[in-house]
Amino acid sequence: MIGQRVEHPQFGPGQVTAVYRNGTEWLVRFENGLRFRRPRSEFAADGQAIAEPSPAYAALYQPPAPMPQSQLEARQLIESLRVGIAPAQHVPELTINLRAERESIIHGLNEAHQLGGAARAVVGEYGYGKSHMVELTMQEALNRNFLVGTVSLDLLELPPHRGFAVYREAMRHLRYPNTDERGLGPLLEKTAVLPHTLSQLQTFSSAERDPVAIGLQAFASTPSSRQRRAWSNWLAGGRRIKLMNKAKPRGVKFPSIYKVGHNARQMAFLFTAVSALARLGNYSGLCLLVDEAESYSLLRPYQRPKATTFFQAVIYAALRDRQHKISPDQFQQHRWCDYPMAYDQGQSLFFLFTITRSDNRLPLHDWLGDDDIFYLEPDADPQEVGQFLQRILIYHAQAYAYEPGERQTQIRRGAAEHLALGVRNGRLSMRSVVRLAVELFDLLYLYPDYDVAILLDELREQVR
Repeated sequence: MIGQRVEHPQFGPGQVTAVYRNGTEWLVRFENGLRFRRPRSEFAADGQAIAEPSPAYAALYQPPAPMPQSQLEARQLIESLRVGIAPAQHVPELTINLRAERESIIHGLNEAHQLGGAARAVVGEYGYGKSHMVELTMQEALNRNFLVGTVSLDLLELPPHRGFAVYREAMRHLRYPNTDERGLGPLLEKTAVLPHTLSQLQTFSSAERDPVAIGLQAFASTPSSRQRRAWSNWLAGGRRIKLMNKAKPRGVKFPSIYKVGHNARQMAFLFTAVSALARLGNYSGLCLLVDEAESYSLLRPYQRPKATTFFQAVIYAALRDRQHKISPDQFQQHRWCDYPMAYDQGQSLFFLFTITRSDNRLPLHDWLGDDDIFYLEPDADPQEVGQFLQRILIYHAQAYAYEPGERQTQIRRGAAEHLALGVRNGRLSMRSVVRLAVELFDLLYLYPDYDVAILLDELREQVR
């Protein structure tokens, strides 16, 4: 493959000097002196196309994570569960009592891909699975070929009233299906070399100065890796440096990414712009997940209006005319430039955020329909808990290299009802159920003579 002579319809003949992305992209040095990284499907050899283009907008599904491959991996999984946290790759199979919510998330992802956007809010007490919902949504989105930006808010480092900081955090840690790459750079690398991407993006955009379209144009026109990195960092973080001036398109006034002021419109627009770019890059769209939104209740009164405006703007950008509770006229324009609220055409944005019950929480019912708000209640089905205990037992046995016996089977059957009762009585959170499940099998493993009936009696007293 490397050293092969190929022909490009635009740049002419050249020679392959490197390959990327499992051979799907080639770096070619052309006879005219240029060197570009292009999709393999654009080239021909001996007058014949080398490969067919990959199908657009493929929504892939992957099965749940397989069993750990080694005892060490199983031990690491058990140690995570011991503190009540399910590892990301095992979240779909270690989910209890979220069947309806999971179906709604999948429906929302399909809506985002087909209709341009969807939004969901998750409300619950501490330890009742809000962060688990975020992890579950991330896995479902990645399995369906979405890009995922996950943000965990913090009152000091990342408060909810700083919309630009939320956007920057999501773009810098953007995740991709089937790869460990992170950030906005890989998306720009992929779309900058695709034919007609820029013209389609400009067709979709209704903004006079679209940062994503201008940034992609500059990214595609320069072979300098330093300049490309500078443009990528600017789109993801708003930092402009002099080096970028060399690649700036002629006759175009440089757009600003507003870090302060009334920037909710631009932030919502940028999220939909990235989702449209993802669609043009053969992804399903962008999934934006915001965890720990209860920081809103801890904001000072003068900070809350700005946080409210940011969440409203992103919800409106995702739903647009499919909702009637938020009007675009209520969002002020920035004093330096006007922005539309969303791309409308070509976008695919799914927005989910979590919030803790509080007297000062976000007014969700003023923004979303009842079906789009999940309330995580203290409830659990004994049958689902039993299935969960069975999976924990399999991992525990693999981690400590033993064969489960009758004692473990008795605990699995008897503890399911007690743990479900503890959740219904408000004595246990879902995180506590995870921790207790591991502790039960720990006791049986460490104390072979521990009487199963006594252990179940102790558990029953604890959850009453």
